Amino acid sequence: MAKKFYIAAAKGGAGATTAAIGLGYALSDAGERTLVFDGDHESGCALNVCGCLGMQTFTLADYKNGYCRAKQTLVAHPKHKNLYIMPSLGCDDPSAAREAVLEAEGLFDFVLCDGGPPDACGQAIVVTEPYPPALTAAGALAGRLRDAGIKICGTMVNKVNGGLLLGGKISRPEEIASALNAPLIAALPEDLALTLGEWRPFCMKCFKVAAARLCGKKARQPRLEEGYTGAGGYFRRRMRSRI
Repeated sequence: MAKKFYIAAAKGGAGATTAAIGLGYALSDAGERTLVFDGDHESGCALNVCGCLGMQTFTLADYKNGYCRAKQTLVAHPKHKNLYIMPSLGCDDPSAAREAVLEAEGLFDFVLCDGGPPDACGQAIVVTEPYPPALTAAGALAGRLRDAGIKICGTMVNKVNGGLLLGGKISRPEEIASALNAPLIAALPEDLALTLGEWRPFCMKCFKVAAARLCGKKARQPRLEEGYTGAGGYFRRRMRSRI
């Protein structure tokens, strides 16, 4: 039986899709057969982020109309052999999404739902930015999910700038996870290259920490303040404060 996680974010841009794909990369590279359900039925955001847009033969719309089985909608990632994407392009029907995920889950060790119905998973990972408006929204989201019977099993704090963290201008990821009453899965560095499809080694190291923790293993979170200490770090912090 697959371990299923709903990747939840309270606002657009918080990084739920990035978190789902990054986790998918890390889990699949660790040998875990992993499915990412792409809940963006309009533009296929997860397909796009992982470089698979246009590779689909069938989507959830075809599955709903009875033209294919759930496993026929799967898109195999060309570089990560254990990673598959299930696109929902053209179909915003929650019941079809739930049925497709439940039908396909037996093929996988992990299922990560980027959108779609939370009750197909039963547990969620909340993704948030470390800034007050995002944290307030994340707290409200966690409350709504819990009220709906969804367990919040972890927190991922995205876009953490080491300089702001070092200067005490943002809360530490551990404090944010404590406030949401969900253990910290990983803290992800602020990385503008991710939007360009570039997955830097340090960022992937953080995703590997998250993957290891989801597998029940102990893994140490890298220090996000690295690169912001010393003389070079001082100038980097000054530059960042002016952006």
